[in-house]
Amino acid sequence: MKHTKILIAVIATFIITLLLINTAVWWLQDTWSFKKCFLHGATLGIGLIFGWIPSVFVGYDLNDKFNSPL
Repeated sequence: MKHTKILIAVIATFIITLLLINTAVWWLQDTWSFKKCFLHGATLGIGLIFGWIPSVFVGYDLNDKFNSPL
């Protein structure tokens, strides 16, 4: 059950990070829709390159929390 909770938290963090990056691109782009910004190759590339970094920290912290003796 511990690994399932960590997996769900990591995937949720990755999706939230992708949505935040996409929202920033959409906010800066005047003519594109939210969907078009999300499907653009540069946005997807930046999301995949930088989206996993917060997910690693969340997974590591949750693993430490579940392994602590308290």
